[in-house]
Amino acid sequence: MKRAFLATASALLVLPAAPALAQAAEQDAGYNPASLGDIVVTARKREESVQTTPLSISAFGAQALQDRNVQSSADIANFVPNVQFDSAASESGGGASSQISIRGIGQTDYVITVEPAVGLYLDGVYVGKSVGSLLDTVDIERIEVLRGPQGTLFGKNTIGGAIQFISKRPSDKFEAEAEATVGRFNRVDVKGILSGPLSDRVRARLSGAYQSRDGFMDRVSPTGAKTGEQGNINRLSGRLVLEADLTDNLLATLSFDGTRIREQSPAQVLLKVVETDGFAGIYNGAVPGGVCLPTAGPSRFGNPYCYNSQYVRPIDGRTTTNSGPNQSDTDIKGASLNLEWKGDGITLKSITAYRDVGVDVAQDLYGSPYYYGGVEQHISQKQFSQEVQLLGDLMDSRLQYVAGLFYMHESGTQVFPVNLPLVQFDSGGKIKNDSYAAFGQITYDLTDQFSITGGLRYTYERKQFNPGLQVITGYDYLSTIPTPGVTNPIVDLFGPVGTPLFPAGWYKRTSKSATPMVSLSYKFDRGTMAYATFSQGFKAGGFTMRYFPPVIPAPGTDPDDIVSYAGPEKATSYEIGLKTELFDRRLRLNVAGFYTDYKNIQVTYVVDPDGPGPIGQFVPVLANSGTAHIKGIEVEGSAVLADWFRFDGSFGYIDAKYVKFSADALANFPGALSLKIPNTSKFTYNVGGVATFFNNDHGTLFARADYSRRSGQYKEFSNDPSLFQPAYGVLGASVTYRSPTKRWEVAAGGTNLTNKAYIVSGVTSSEYSQAVRSRPREWFLRLRYQY
Repeated sequence: MKRAFLATASALLVLPAAPALAQAAEQDAGYNPASLGDIVVTARKREESVQTTPLSISAFGAQALQDRNVQSSADIANFVPNVQFDSAASESGGGASSQISIRGIGQTDYVITVEPAVGLYLDGVYVGKSVGSLLDTVDIERIEVLRGPQGTLFGKNTIGGAIQFISKRPSDKFEAEAEATVGRFNRVDVKGILSGPLSDRVRARLSGAYQSRDGFMDRVSPTGAKTGEQGNINRLSGRLVLEADLTDNLLATLSFDGTRIREQSPAQVLLKVVETDGFAGIYNGAVPGGVCLPTAGPSRFGNPYCYNSQYVRPIDGRTTTNSGPNQSDTDIKGASLNLEWKGDGITLKSITAYRDVGVDVAQDLYGSPYYYGGVEQHISQKQFSQEVQLLGDLMDSRLQYVAGLFYMHESGTQVFPVNLPLVQFDSGGKIKNDSYAAFGQITYDLTDQFSITGGLRYTYERKQFNPGLQVITGYDYLSTIPTPGVTNPIVDLFGPVGTPLFPAGWYKRTSKSATPMVSLSYKFDRGTMAYATFSQGFKAGGFTMRYFPPVIPAPGTDPDDIVSYAGPEKATSYEIGLKTELFDRRLRLNVAGFYTDYKNIQVTYVVDPDGPGPIGQFVPVLANSGTAHIKGIEVEGSAVLADWFRFDGSFGYIDAKYVKFSADALANFPGALSLKIPNTSKFTYNVGGVATFFNNDHGTLFARADYSRRSGQYKEFSNDPSLFQPAYGVLGASVTYRSPTKRWEVAAGGTNLTNKAYIVSGVTSSEYSQAVRSRPREWFLRLRYQY
């Protein structure tokens, strides 16, 4: 059998694009899609049932993820209350970037000087930046979504919550699986997994996946002729895990993962043009004869040389007049070594990890071949992390504890050439960051029913930024089709070519934070538990990355005194909850209520850097802007209404309000206190159900449908009306047949069956707004074989 495993593994490595084989978990043999299963989670660094964990946590096992057709990490937001997970960050142009918000706390900027507010963890390894954070679910054992600050056990940048991805471990017996999926837009997905022993003490697991779909957004010329596509999928990923019993009580797990993405730009659409503002106004004034000025009257809206609302497209359309670069390439590599030693009532763990993300993106901004503006992204981000955990129990297991140390070093470079129609410059810079933390948490069972938990984490951060890459590079008139007679009226207005945008040098900031947690829990009986929790979290500070026009310090001014830096955020949360399983475990109902005091909020907003000058509101700035109070309710439930039918549902409500703003924020946005917190819907809910038609000697046939809905939300800080997404809902459904031996499975279904178009993310300035739109209705047919 070992020879067979090694031979098959070798074949898979040689032929990675062929349909491969993957695991068939033994627990699936008796899987009933209409039953209530139990999920073991590690939200508190130890294994325990999700129903006995005194946290707001949603967990999905491998089969639940497959039944719901979860393809990437962003899809999980459809099934969890008060969670927003955008599959493309604002203005990022792709790069496997994401922006996540939980309970109204998130971030809307992807640059490497800005920290996320929700922590992503892959097998205990922190994924440190927005770029490279859109993970697939090829070989995932479960996903855990923890809502609310997780500052004690998880540390920085979990101010909104944390999402854990736990991959499947190598098996003791040979297992294999092959899966192939076809669908709309010439979809072809294949994945395979091999798992089994290499020797009596060594096991391995190899998984790989390829995903491919054509673009669904057509690029068209001003005359309507198709010139290309955007919004395709072309991804290759793989993972190798080696597990070895070094001794009877020392386990070593070595894992490698990689993802290669070669795609077009996301499906971007132009939603707003202000023809008289910023560089658009300058360009329209430079078109000969004044034909593009407002004085020209309605005729200018039929003149393709003029940059105005004629290039705006509806969000539910599938065409764009983008004509410039169309590239989104990403390479992600990771390696980790986990060591776990178990003694008598004690466990010592070590997690050593390295991750490397490279991104090359080039995208069109303005959607006109005559008024062309594009941005490129060349990002390299590397991180090394080391965590040590000590877990154990004392006093006949009435006291459980976890303590640990954490260190992470991060370095990165982000260069993004900004190629505007009349001026070009390089933005970006380099970072070097170090983070140190010590943490501990103790749970003591005062009685068999009543427990108290207390914890504390202390973190020290050192962040460094060098903007020396930023420089004026040109004053060319850029276009893919030149407008006759246009000359650039602002040559050298911002300084000659080569002028730096900010003095070069390493700027350093340090911060420290202590984040405590106290929780009380009471078990009324085996199926009912109540809890109350006080917790704090923080999000690390960050530098403003983008400068324009050049900032030239006055004589005698130290540039370190004027470099733009936003200090850490802090959230203090109070939560009560009730978890129940009733009627012989046929009904599961969990309820939580929370109140969060959210201070020193980091906001990326667009400012006008030159006042009466020609730029307009154009430059994104990161700043600590104010305070918000957030309160809400979450309800999650599942019910087995009959042996053949199960119902799932969740409901979330958030009342999130700004209550205070800084003087600088009010100077730029005088009405800021009336703004809505971005990426925060007041209501979210989902309803789903699975009906089993038969589960007998003929196999298993079941159907599942899920509908999720969220109320309206703004996609960026200033609440620009063009980037307001009204309430919308998404419907998905599938029918699955599993053979009597459980080896064969075929499924057919669809996603976004109502064909709803909505804004995924967006960016705005005083002259334009652009958004990434959702994928349209799609069908799929999946065939799966397990051994």
